[in-house]
Amino acid sequence: MLKTKIDTNIFLVDHNLEFTSAINNSIDNPERYNILSFTSGEKYIAYLSDFKFSKNDVHIVFLGYKYFDEGNNILMNGVEILESTKAINKDIEVVMLTGEDEGAYGSYVMKSGAFAFIPKNENIHLRINNIIMGIISQKRLIQKRRYFYTSLKVLIGYILAVTIIWAIYRIFYYNF
Repeated sequence: MLKTKIDTNIFLVDHNLEFTSAINNSIDNPERYNILSFTSGEKYIAYLSDFKFSKNDVHIVFLGYKYFDEGNNILMNGVEILESTKAINKDIEVVMLTGEDEGAYGSYVMKSGAFAFIPKNENIHLRINNIIMGIISQKRLIQKRRYFYTSLKVLIGYILAVTIIWAIYRIFYYNF
């Protein structure tokens, strides 16, 4: 049986390893995706900086807001990670995961380029799967539209070339 290429990358970035593991386990059909987890924005940005992007691949990031290291030092926050992600590749879709006290950042992250922001509550697993499917459908539609326009341009070019050749043939054939 032919193995299909996995062209969707899902990045889970949150300081809580148990939370990212629970999210990873709740994703429907995980074998269809490349799923990577990171506990800090710095590790994620370092990985993303060296990542080889393909034009047709889909990249989705689920991103928490607050990050701490082992010494409880504050690291890059979710907005800084979002801005760094968009600076590296504007086509990466970022979904912010907000805690109870972080909902006020919603409008700012949407203006900064986030696809959506969802609260960390009991519905998060269902919403994450819906968002994954929505983003993939949207990206596939954009790709199909791009292929259609390219094919249409080639067809129009072919028709023009045939018309010009026919016109030149008619001019030279009937004038001699």
